[in-house]
Amino acid sequence: MTGQILPRDTMRSLPGWSQPFWSWLTAKPLIEQLDTRRSKTPLYHIVVSALLLATGIALSVLGAIQGLYGLLPFGFILATAGTKQFQVMICHQAVHDMVLDGKRANEILGTVISSALMLKPFRTYKSEHVHHHDHQSLLTDLDDTLTFLRDNVGLRTSDTVAQMWTKLVIHAFSPIAMVRSVWGRVAATVLQPNRKVAALTIGAWGIGIGAAIWAGGLHIFLLAYALPVFVGYHICTTFRLAAEHTWPPVEVLRARGIAFIAESTTGVFIGEPLNIPDNASRLMRFHLTSIWLVRMLSYHLFIRLFVMVGDTPCHDFHHRRPRSREWPNYVTAREADRLKGSKPFPSNYLDFWGYGNAVTNNFQSFQLAADYYDQTEARNPSQHTTNEKEVFA
Repeated sequence: MTGQILPRDTMRSLPGWSQPFWSWLTAKPLIEQLDTRRSKTPLYHIVVSALLLATGIALSVLGAIQGLYGLLPFGFILATAGTKQFQVMICHQAVHDMVLDGKRANEILGTVISSALMLKPFRTYKSEHVHHHDHQSLLTDLDDTLTFLRDNVGLRTSDTVAQMWTKLVIHAFSPIAMVRSVWGRVAATVLQPNRKVAALTIGAWGIGIGAAIWAGGLHIFLLAYALPVFVGYHICTTFRLAAEHTWPPVEVLRARGIAFIAESTTGVFIGEPLNIPDNASRLMRFHLTSIWLVRMLSYHLFIRLFVMVGDTPCHDFHHRRPRSREWPNYVTAREADRLKGSKPFPSNYLDFWGYGNAVTNNFQSFQLAADYYDQTEARNPSQHTTNEKEVFA
């Protein structure tokens, strides 16, 4: 007989000094950590995002100049993580006016980050993001997450789970999709309503590219900065959005009440159970635990850094508590809310361990929502677009 030990329970047997790392990796804290937590601030996440981006750039530059090509993948991963974390945590919370004091300060911060990383123009993002938090438009044609998965990735409720996974992987690594993504971001910047910001953004990027050409380092600029900012971001966004939302039962989708808010987003915790037979010897336990550690520190660590960055494993906390000032402490804030029952929602948080398991569950729930979308489209035929969209849900 095999006993299954969840990652959080395995964490408890590891050295105490390592617990903060494991809580970050899994995004699931030990219950005893709730009483000893140190409160984080928005500035903490700004600094972490900047360090990830700067470290990734530095590794890629060093690797290119010194011929240490083994550093390039690590530089690419870290720079992509920093780029995506700036968007998904800092710009996202600035949209909600939750990073700095005052709307103007948050708009300036979001605009600077969006310009430096050529993200969707901040004001455009802010005006569109309201649909993502409106329970009447979430998971409809007005929701950019659904339109990305359906119109760009090509998911259909009639697809098998294997077909959905195949489409997701193809879109993530498709050169054509990447080119469309880059073009969409540049076009959105050039055509944004705020002409001053458009001019400053294009001018700053032009100066940067010109300086790189003048110094004979255009290839280094493209490799260390442009590649993660554009290509890495595209890959990360494609895989992350597949894990962002699940589809509740059709009757809940139709009602679109408070139950819909609770059941349309789940926690996606990074890790896997440790399976040890009850009669396993000490040597066998050591062997299986070692394999578990290797997988946690390789595959799952990569997923946490490159795909499920920042607070995305706890995105359900944000949808339940979008105005919570505890967002910088998302790991412990969600767990504390779960233990209290997450009132007034009729159901508590839903937990999934493992990125792949969560995405497969989302695909299966999307299949079960076929009747809802078939009836909705019969009433309101949608005008889908096949143009590439960069989404920031």
